[in-house]
This record gives sequence, structure tokens and C-alpha cells, in this order.
Amino acid sequence: MSTPVKTDGRVARRIGTREAIMDAAAELFAARGVTSTSIDEIAEKAGIAKGSIYYNFESKAGLVQAVMVHAGEVMAETMAEASAGRHGLELRAAVVRALLALVRDHVAEARMMVAELFRTDRSWRESIEAWRAITVAPLVHDLEASGVGPAQARLQAAAILGAALTAAMEWLVFHPEYGYDEVSDAVLATLGHS
Repeated sequence: MSTPVKTDGRVARRIGTREAIMDAAAELFAARGVTSTSIDEIAEKAGIAKGSIYYNFESKAGLVQAVMVHAGEVMAETMAEASAGRHGLELRAAVVRALLALVRDHVAEARMMVAELFRTDRSWRESIEAWRAITVAPLVHDLEASGVGPAQARLQAAAILGAALTAAMEWLVFHPEYGYDEVSDAVLATLGHS
């Protein structure tokens, strides 16, 4: 039996500060883009001193990387839960629903990831590629297991991901009055999985 790790107040404050900085940064990056957002603006939104950002992340690129790594960790956990013990249409439906729920619950991070997905000259490109790979991996594996060739499996998985993300953007940007079930049902119907 392991003993829980105790943290002192200083460690807890640092964790809280890091989270506040990453939350503020994700919101600003989603709204204005990474390039157009300054460290001063992030510090102001987070309610902390500018030096705290450099203390915790060393640079703006380090902060962007941390936000993306965190989003990737959340994505990996969610996809593992969604795909556990599922195959075929049930797996695809679970992945689509989980992805839409993540977008709904983490709007800023989702907008940031989608915006950065098409940029190839960023130091955090590997984090974007990892996020994408985490999302499509259960689909690719399942499609290949059902006899679909590797290239077609990757393309079909990307198409499922693309349909879910496009519908999520339509939902959150243009029609926030739609409900989660309405959006996920529409995506699954489009994919022929309902």
C-alpha cells in the first residue's frame, strides 16, 4: 500500500499558478491566436506577475507546449476510456461522442488545437501530432483489425475525426443552441453509424 504524497503550501500554490496561467493562455490563444497573444496579456488575465510565467514555463513556446501536452494527456485518458472493450460501430460512436464531449468541456483548448493543427513551422508541432495520433489510434487499430488496409484505415479514421471536429466547430461557433446529443447524433448519422 502506497502512502499519499503530501505537498506543502508552496507546491500547491505553484500547481495552482501553473493551472491559472495555462487556463488564461488557452483562452487567449483560442480567441486571438498564439502569435497575437502577449505574455503581458496572459499574466493580466491569470491575475499573476509576468515573471511567474517565465518561472513556471521559461518562455511563451514552453507555455504553449505545456497547454498542448496537458490537452494531449486529457485526450489520451478520454480516448482510452471511450475505446475500452469496444469494436466496430460501437467504438466509432464512442470515440465521436467522447471527442465532442471533450470539445464541449474544453472549448479554448479545442479551438487552439484546431487552429494550430495546420501550422507546420511551430516548435510544438510534435504535441499537435501526438494529439492527432491519440485521437485516431483506436479507430485505426479497429479498422485494421476488421481487414481495412493501413492507408485506408488512417484515412477513414481521419475522416471520422474531421467530421466530428467540423460539426463541433459548427456547433460551438455558429449554433451553440444545439445540444450535445443532437450534434453527436448528426455526426454519427452522417458517418452511417446510427
